[in-house]
Amino acid sequence: MSTPQVYIPKEHVQEIYSKHKNSQDEVFQGVAFSSDNGDVFHVYTNLPEHPVGYPCLVSFHFLPVIPVEAELQLLVDKVKSGIDSSSLHALINHILVIFFCINGDAINHWAYIFDRDLNTIQGELKFIPEKSELYSRSNGILETSVLEKSKVGIVGLGSGGSAIAVELAKAGVGKFVLIDFDRLELSNIARHASGIEDLGRYKTKAVKDLIRSKNPYTEVQTDEFDINEDVERAEDLLKDCNLIIAATDNNRSRYNINDISLNHGIVSLFPRALTRAVGGDILKVRPKLGPCLSCFLPKTSEEEVSSFGQARRQNPAYVADDDVKSFIQVGLSSDILPITNMTVKLALVELSRGTPSGISSLEDDLIADYYIWANRRDNKFADWPKMEYGAKSLSILRWYGARLSRKDNCVSCSM
Repeated sequence: MSTPQVYIPKEHVQEIYSKHKNSQDEVFQGVAFSSDNGDVFHVYTNLPEHPVGYPCLVSFHFLPVIPVEAELQLLVDKVKSGIDSSSLHALINHILVIFFCINGDAINHWAYIFDRDLNTIQGELKFIPEKSELYSRSNGILETSVLEKSKVGIVGLGSGGSAIAVELAKAGVGKFVLIDFDRLELSNIARHASGIEDLGRYKTKAVKDLIRSKNPYTEVQTDEFDINEDVERAEDLLKDCNLIIAATDNNRSRYNINDISLNHGIVSLFPRALTRAVGGDILKVRPKLGPCLSCFLPKTSEEEVSSFGQARRQNPAYVADDDVKSFIQVGLSSDILPITNMTVKLALVELSRGTPSGISSLEDDLIADYYIWANRRDNKFADWPKMEYGAKSLSILRWYGARLSRKDNCVSCSM
């Protein structure tokens, strides 16, 4: 049988040790959750925002001196004798007891687990690193201290927006503003970053939990409303962002985000999947330095329909749901991911711009205002040559960048 793994955040140990020093109490209670039939435990001093696993009882004991093995066993037996077996019921399968002994700068620790039959198993206690250590392996590639201070606004937390948010969190972005009014539906699950356990939740709140599971130190602000119904509210939320990503599924919201970007001089990215994710494109709006969305996309442009909710809103009430479904233009998750991945890359370059890091080398490569990608030789890409071996002409499965010009008569950015 393998040794159970017991994890606790370092700052929780520091918190409980401070309580011990101030109160001189020797025993404290906490909470824990088990996974994989008691093979893994995550321990906290307080209930976490998004716990995973089965709840367990846990107590922390501070010892004045380091015990020898026989003394430690006596301590374990003493705790065990005080356990009320009725506390182990259908929902509580395990009780944990963790001993600490502080010796100078060293923390000596032991973890023991009691199962439903009060069998004793010794676990291996491990500390979850503090904030400064979380992204140590990104050093030299990303300037994580810069990203930690950056705030990114993401409007639209569907299949693309959710993946973008999680990847930026994994890279070390420290602050997010998430805006979307949709709830997670069954039809979203195949492409969304969240899972079936999040059905019915607002996408913003589900993605917030995903972000915090990757980096518990992030600051995530969520708001659930349609920005087309309250642009001022959206502008107030986004005006302090370092970057805005418009991952919405309709042009009206994109134009509203474009205006917010121009009003506050914030670089914005506009990624989208084209019909049935046959391909995708990304527009980078650099206020006053390049074209804006209105320069590039006429307001009469046809837009993709990627969700049932969107299709339902765009059709009269008398149109049956089955007929509405025929308007939906979805694609495979694997066809959406190249677009989200490129968006993340562009975002990281913008957020790290001017700082010495491994990714700064891409500043000379990713200079285009517009990028396009084709997943399949269908529709508008039907006549593109096969990818094969060469790169002498346009082909599918490659990104292409283009420099666009601002329009002198643009209704949005020419004033």
